[in-house]
Amino acid sequence: MRKFPLKDTPEFSELKQNVEDGVLSLRQVAEKLGMSYDRTSKQLSLHDIKYHSPVNVATEPVVNVPPIKIHKYKPLKRRRGDPETQVLLLGDHHADEITPSYNEDVYRARIDKVFKNTLTITELHRHMYPINDLVIFMLGDMVHGENPYQGAKVGTIKRGGADQVYELAFPALLGLLSSFRENFKTVKVYCVWGNHGKISREAPRTSNWDNMLYKALDKAQKPEGITIYPPNDFCQLVTINGFRFFAYHGDQINISNGIPYFAQVRKLMSWYFNYNGFAYAVQGHFHKDDYIRATSKVKGFINGAMVTDDPFALEKIGTSGIPCHWTFGVHEKHGVTWTYSVVLDDKFLPEPTDD
Repeated sequence: MRKFPLKDTPEFSELKQNVEDGVLSLRQVAEKLGMSYDRTSKQLSLHDIKYHSPVNVATEPVVNVPPIKIHKYKPLKRRRGDPETQVLLLGDHHADEITPSYNEDVYRARIDKVFKNTLTITELHRHMYPINDLVIFMLGDMVHGENPYQGAKVGTIKRGGADQVYELAFPALLGLLSSFRENFKTVKVYCVWGNHGKISREAPRTSNWDNMLYKALDKAQKPEGITIYPPNDFCQLVTINGFRFFAYHGDQINISNGIPYFAQVRKLMSWYFNYNGFAYAVQGHFHKDDYIRATSKVKGFINGAMVTDDPFALEKIGTSGIPCHWTFGVHEKHGVTWTYSVVLDDKFLPEPTDD
């Protein structure tokens, strides 16, 4: 056992300084001198050394825990992820319809917003991985038509069906597709017809103003890389990066108390088996953006409309949805990875609170 250092020695002076400055705890002094805790305390008192508890000295552990190894932080290097295909849903434009908040000028302005807002999202994601290809679904009711049984009555339209197609919708959409082609390697457009384009109740179902618009776009002279796929049936099955998409308008599902979610699930489950399965379904018709998990294998996107204050939405669904369209990315392994509801008119953006 060591003795307490003698006065007037460097060892004593150093010990006294460390104890009074709170550098060493009483237990540390005892360990350093090889003395018991009680004897060390008495010796400090006898030698007139005032003990001060050290600052921020850890208490004795209750359990001896092995030291935790912390790896040094290394910032991640920026890397390019796997390429994805971007998808854009267009539908329920009802070109030429007149409502309190919609007319042909508003239609053209919102077409411009489709391009600008969609491409903004594209450029954001291109900072993370390549997006070279764009797939567009045109989901029907692209023009309002002229069938009074589908809402096209006097005062609700400015021109007839043929002029709606060739004077308004065709040049607007051809310009939109050409602008997208300047920013994507390929632009593929898959189309289905809606209910508002029906010529009459007695006419064949292919006699539809939507079909006229799609075939005009298909036959038109376009930049290379734009491909139009007009419909042969009420639906189209499209494979994107290995995942099947089931596209249809949505009027096949009867409305009851707003959007009939239960009826939609039943329809999608039936179509899933009849069409040999699909991972995603895309539709319009209900003028409100939404999505539904039909089964563990099927997710459905309900696209918003471009038209606003439409009597159909107000009377049948009970709401006037905001003008918006879905856009999302599709990865070859993970399927749909991100989604945005693109608002097409700044007046319908949410207002921040004053808090």
